[in-house]
Amino acid sequence: MNGVPAAAELREMLSEACDIVRQTRALIETALETGFTHRSKADGSFVTDVDIAVEEKARTLLASRFPKHRIIGEELPQIDSGHALTWVIDPIDGTKSFRHGVPLYGTLLALLHGEEPILGIIDLPGLGRTYSAARGLGTRCNGRAVTLEDLPGDEPMEKEIIGIGDRHQFVSAGRTKVFDGLMRAHPGVRTYTDCFGHALALEGAVGAMVDFDLRLWDTMASKVLMEEAGGRYVCSQRAGKELREHRFDVILGKPRVVDWILDRIAA
Repeated sequence: MNGVPAAAELREMLSEACDIVRQTRALIETALETGFTHRSKADGSFVTDVDIAVEEKARTLLASRFPKHRIIGEELPQIDSGHALTWVIDPIDGTKSFRHGVPLYGTLLALLHGEEPILGIIDLPGLGRTYSAARGLGTRCNGRAVTLEDLPGDEPMEKEIIGIGDRHQFVSAGRTKVFDGLMRAHPGVRTYTDCFGHALALEGAVGAMVDFDLRLWDTMASKVLMEEAGGRYVCSQRAGKELREHRFDVILGKPRVVDWILDRIAA
């Protein structure tokens, strides 16, 4: 198995990845001006021609810069190489928001060593924010260091907002009691979907984000970003036959808030 990249190499990979995301953002911005088409996939979710174009662009650039690496994306077939490093792409996370003109969508790009993410980017074109991180290099947003401060022990939990995904995700995961229980247990539970909710948790705007029944491309970038920012990321994984078929139930945010949520779920 190929080794984990050294810090200098990982820093260069992060720079290359950020450049790739800048180029895919340009495709999204052009599509918003010129228009785009959409259709429903077999699972009932939306896909647009912009999703496909962004993933194709990212794959082309990744293949030219890292020709030996594997590539897994949401919309197109997996590219296998036998290499330990795998790039994971979600071209537009929140396609329904994008389709309806809601600017709370983003492009996600992560690099895995084996099954462990070591680099992650969340780009929010509609908000003009790019969050980036790599192991040992910290988390940044548009060049600004992102450091998550925990909720002090003497601060009441009721002051925090807790973000949660759509209820249908918890239905799909067979965990509706988690959704309903948190709604009853805390006065400040609000629904924030897709990578926008994860970005809110990174900034500390919400104390934590509870997001269930995610796919590989939905969450790998968030793990690196949150842990490098000093927050906590807890994941329960349901394995599929292949890595791309795994499902993830995640809670991420301020350590004290994450622990409080875990206690409520256990109870």
